[in-house]
Amino acid sequence: MQTDFITTELIISALLLIAALVAWFTKLVRFPYTVGLVIVGVAITVLLPEKPELAPELARELILLILLPPLLFEAALHIEFSEFRDNLLAVLVFAIPGVLLTTVMVGWLMATVTGLPIVTMLVFGALIAATDPVAVTAIFRELGLPKRLGLLTEGESLLNDGTAIVVFTLLLEFALHPVNFNFADGVMEFLRVSGVGLIVGLVLGYVAYRLIRQIDDYLVETVLSAVLAYGAYLLAEQVHASGVLAVVAAGLMIGNSGRRYGMSHTTRNVLIHIWEFMAFLANSFVFLLIGLQVDLVKLADNWLLLLAAIAVTFLARVITVFGFSPLLNFFSRNRTPASWQAVMVWGGLRGGIALALALTLPEELVGHSQVLVMTFGVVLFTLGVQATTMPMVLRRLGLLRRGANPLEYERRRARLAAARTAEQYLQSQFKQGLLSRENYEVLLPTLTAEIEHFSGEVREALTLLPDIRDDELEATRLEILETKRDTLRQLRHDGVVSTEVFRELTTEVDALISGR
Repeated sequence: MQTDFITTELIISALLLIAALVAWFTKLVRFPYTVGLVIVGVAITVLLPEKPELAPELARELILLILLPPLLFEAALHIEFSEFRDNLLAVLVFAIPGVLLTTVMVGWLMATVTGLPIVTMLVFGALIAATDPVAVTAIFRELGLPKRLGLLTEGESLLNDGTAIVVFTLLLEFALHPVNFNFADGVMEFLRVSGVGLIVGLVLGYVAYRLIRQIDDYLVETVLSAVLAYGAYLLAEQVHASGVLAVVAAGLMIGNSGRRYGMSHTTRNVLIHIWEFMAFLANSFVFLLIGLQVDLVKLADNWLLLLAAIAVTFLARVITVFGFSPLLNFFSRNRTPASWQAVMVWGGLRGGIALALALTLPEELVGHSQVLVMTFGVVLFTLGVQATTMPMVLRRLGLLRRGANPLEYERRRARLAAARTAEQYLQSQFKQGLLSRENYEVLLPTLTAEIEHFSGEVREALTLLPDIRDDELEATRLEILETKRDTLRQLRHDGVVSTEVFRELTTEVDALISGR
């Protein structure tokens, strides 16, 4: 027993070291960190004669029960509810009808192409339909997308997992026991699982928020957030509801009400950093696990099947996004330009969710081995090809211009802005009588010197670094629009303008941001 425990500890330590080295190296070479982990995982399976192996059931439980809750919770923490609500229609359309349409299209086309039973291919369509929040959030945050585009992609990927998992469960039950399946009961079960999951998350999130308001201890509050993330998932699963939706709802509650009204500044900072660390650990294990589970021999033996699965899955994503977006643009004030739609198509990454669901398939399912091969093939393609070429796609579409020079200018400009803000705070404290003149005169020269130094660095960047002025103009225009939007949000919060006027004016600002 002790030997097994030590071996497990050594394996975990080795994987963490690998994850840290991969994160460092991929940042140096500007390569997606998550994709690097998958490549390393595959390399381990090839190079090591005795690679770390997990039973399918254990791999599935590890992803869904241990690694998924912190990833969902951390992603939901960063979503502002007012903006999420303004884009809720688009998110729901892609997360529910979009998943259903993808499931049917992939199932029908793959059954036609391969000759496998259509019910088995519908099961495959369901497990591959949802874009994975683990993959999407990790890749898109590294690229610095426009805020609303990032919200659309992350919001969809957070919610469509609940739909995909429920649909997958119902279709698998139908595939294994077709006589006992009832379509009307399936629809009602879908509504019950989704609704109860949201209720569980909201109720537990509200209880945690009320507790946090009564406590002023950042360690205790952070522990409560961890209990909430895992507790919401486990409780929802215990009542046969959607644990995914429960965690998302709880994360939205704490990320908005809790962080804004119930936590001290110290607690907010600690919470954000700790959850970023937990998400990093979970991401590392998820993507290493994907690589470790790949069987390259089977993939090579079934390359035609892989190509068919990749092509059909991508075609379904194209039809779903470009099919629903014109309707959403017609009925919604928040329009999604064609360039953003293209990003949503190419950013339809699959990852740990598809892998976990595929590993739950019983061997008695007709076409079991083919579904596993197709799932791994699609996951590897989206991570290995789509994720790695995403920066190029964004640059071609004019949505990503960051290079070494803009980042250096951005760094210098941020230092200057921070120093000026500190100077304004110091002057405010002195004018309000909260700081003595003696200490004010001691601190002011240091800040003045910093401002003069950083101002010189910014001027130097504008003079020496090529193509910075155009980037500066574009960045300043975007900051002006974001400032207008923040002001409108504050006016609505203070009751100065109505919700109708707020939505009308923010729609105008969003249109300028989208078409900049």
